Amino acid sequence: MFLCGANDLITIFVAPECFSLCSYLLSRHTKKDVRSNEATTKYLLMGRASSFILVHGFSWLYGSSGEEIELQEIVNSLINTQMYNSLEISIALIFITVGIGSSFPQPFLINGLLTYTKDYSSFN
Repeated sequence: MFLCGANDLITIFVAPECFSLCSYLLSRHTKKDVRSNEATTKYLLMGRASSFILVHGFSWLYGSSGEEIELQEIVNSLINTQMYNSLEISIALIFITVGIGSSFPQPFLINGLLTYTKDYSSFN
């Protein structure tokens, strides 16, 4: 919900980070389980890599748009300078798409969370 209402680059960066923080804490809940620790470590490393890719895409977009952070101002400046078909914008959008797409839970995180839910949801 926070990501859907974003109108600047900072909010688009903070929204997946807030979601990821909750996932880090939930996956690390069972400290004694090796699978949970492994899933948390992998998710933390993948999360940092996806954040780096996202910020790198934002830096391409920020530099190409004339140093604007609000989305409407970025669009206006790209239209005014006719840079919307440039290679820099294409690279920026690829980095941003990959960064946002890879910041959400991965299968190994879900595998680590299964140990947590299995322990607390027995129906015997």
